Amino acid sequence: MNFELIAKEILKETYVLTGKINNKQLIDNLINFVKNNKDEKLSYNTNVKGHFTGFKSLIQNNDFLNFLKTIQKNINLIYSKNFIIQDAWGNLCKIGEEVTEHDHVGSDAFCGILYLTEDGPGTYFKEYDLLIKEEIGKYILFHPMLRHSVKKITNDIERITIAFNMCAIKEWTDTSKAILVNKK
Repeated sequence: MNFELIAKEILKETYVLTGKINNKQLIDNLINFVKNNKDEKLSYNTNVKGHFTGFKSLIQNNDFLNFLKTIQKNINLIYSKNFIIQDAWGNLCKIGEEVTEHDHVGSDAFCGILYLTEDGPGTYFKEYDLLIKEEIGKYILFHPMLRHSVKKITNDIERITIAFNMCAIKEWTDTSKAILVNKK
């Protein structure tokens, strides 16, 4: 059998953007959502070695949508094209639980994390050798190919976050059920 393999490393510009919101009501509502919507069938079965609400659980959540509207200007700094929400979910981790190293390569726009609690171990971005400190209301927007993780929690806390993936709208994308689209 004859074949030819060509391999080349391709460099791509990536980003990590952090910001903070101060809407206590929105944050409290999202905390309550995560605590009350854990899917025990899915918990511990993803990179999140803790409780998990399901990848699509927050797509139509008004508080999550209001969060996105609040940070719209910062989204435009890293992604100016139209997008749809591919996934949006909640995570709740306690002592001894962690988020193993992973990326979000299946998304082609951007990804993010919103911290609803603080004093957790932080999110580590391998390619940047960067540890993001957790603060209530702090959020991260990052390129989908960046590998990241959260070390095992060693103190007696509840670490609650919202994570999300956004996808570009292509000609063939069905937007008939889209709730929020970033319009230029």
